[in-house]
Amino acid sequence: MMSFVAKYISVHAVILGLLLPQAIPCNVTGVWRNELGSVLDIEAVGSELRGRYQSAVETAPGVTGPKQAKLLGVTSNRGLQTSVAFSVLWEAGSCSSWVGQCFQLPDGMRVLKTLWMLRSVASCPADNWKSTRMGEDTFVFIS
Repeated sequence: MMSFVAKYISVHAVILGLLLPQAIPCNVTGVWRNELGSVLDIEAVGSELRGRYQSAVETAPGVTGPKQAKLLGVTSNRGLQTSVAFSVLWEAGSCSSWVGQCFQLPDGMRVLKTLWMLRSVASCPADNWKSTRMGEDTFVFIS
């Protein structure tokens, strides 16, 4: 026989499951643009991500290179979310990584909410403190 506490928890879990919005699987393959104009072109093959990233911002001209940078990463559709993690190695030796989640909105629009970390090349251990930047990007699916 189920205890009162167990029944209480079971009933409330069912109610919460009905009231909370349910995540919709999100296809990450395609071309995306963030709020600064950078373009992400990725293809998911199974759990692997491959593609190109063209940054719209640079700390100095030519740092990201003359063309798009190669992108490698992973994705997962397990559970209630489509998670992503991908990285880019820039021409001058810096690297950036993003981690986030893809959301399929009820109106059909797709957004990719990410946090990023950029590791610039440090010329010596004393410069290590200023070599890492962090932020967030919101990418919108464009094609």
